[in-house]
Amino acid sequence: MKTFVTLFRKNTYFFLPLLLWVLAGGFMQSIFTPEELFRGINQTHNSVADVLMTGLTYLGDGAAFAVVLVCTLIARKYKLFLIGLVSILAVALIVQTAKHAIDAPRPLLYFQNASFVHVVKWVSVHYHNSFPSGHSAGAFALFCYLALIDNNKLRGLLFVSLALVAAYSRIYLAQHFFADIYIGSIIGTGCSFIVYSLFEFKNLTKTPVLCSNAAETALLAEPNLG
Repeated sequence: MKTFVTLFRKNTYFFLPLLLWVLAGGFMQSIFTPEELFRGINQTHNSVADVLMTGLTYLGDGAAFAVVLVCTLIARKYKLFLIGLVSILAVALIVQTAKHAIDAPRPLLYFQNASFVHVVKWVSVHYHNSFPSGHSAGAFALFCYLALIDNNKLRGLLFVSLALVAAYSRIYLAQHFFADIYIGSIIGTGCSFIVYSLFEFKNLTKTPVLCSNAAETALLAEPNLG
C-alpha cells in the first residue's frame, strides 16, 4: 500500500485527473443509458474531427507502445523495456480474454446499422467483441507507463489528456460504447501501475537512514567563526 501511495503522490498530475475521470465516468453511467452516452459523443461530429479522431485512435494501438519500447532498447534502458513489455502483455491477456468470453456486440451490430450512427467512411468498423476497449486499455497503459518513467511529472497532464482523447475516439468512430472505454481505461492504467510498482518496490519503500555520527563529524569540522 505504501508503494501505491508513494507513486500516486509522485505522479499527481496524472493520477488526480485520472481519479476525476473514474468518478465522473461512473457517475455519468449511473444517470445516462449506454445508448444516450454513445449517441451524445458519436453524433457530435464534423469532417475535421473525422480526420483527427482517425489518427488519434492509433495512440491506443499496440504499435504505439511498441515504438516506445524500441526507444527504451535503443537507450539501453532494459529495465524500463521489461516493465513496459510486461505491462502491455498483461493488458493484452486481460482484454482479449474478456472480449472473447463476453462477446458483447459493438454499436453497429447493437443498433442494427441504424442511420443515426456516425461512421467515418474510410474506417473499418467491427461488429463483435466490444467489451472492453482494447485501444482504450492500450492508450491508458502506454501513457500511465510514460507518466511513471518521465522525470518531468508536469507532463502527466498531457499524458492523461492524450489517453482520454484516444478513448473518446473509439466512441466517435462507432467502435465502442462508453462502458467499454471506461473499463478499458481502468485495466490499462491498473496494469502499468501494478507492474511498475512490483518492479520498483524496493526503491519506493527504501527509507533514508540518518547517520548521527556523520552529522556530528560534519558539525565538528565546521570552522569556528566565533
